[in-house]
Amino acid sequence: MKKSFILIALLLTGAIPALAGVDIKESTSPKFLYNSGHSDEAIRLIQYNKAYANGLDFRAEEEAKVENRSFMTKFLDYLDPARDDGEFFNRSLQLSNPGYDDL
Repeated sequence: MKKSFILIALLLTGAIPALAGVDIKESTSPKFLYNSGHSDEAIRLIQYNKAYANGLDFRAEEEAKVENRSFMTKFLDYLDPARDDGEFFNRSLQLSNPGYDDL
């Protein structure tokens, strides 16, 4: 009887971590990422990567923000390359097959 209780206890402890699984959709949700300690910028980039992988248009909103900037802001972006000009992840992505130039 004692051996069967020990065996059942070992089997149950092995099954408990299997119930704590998280699927990919949940693990890339903004709420889950924020609670995991990721920054807002990392969460934004993960959402962009998900949208790009699914073929969704994620650039329209960001491009509108970039175009509506004032002249002074654009000029300061030009002078200081370290400033966030809104072009990161919004550049035209030209995907092509690899060729000999890539070697």
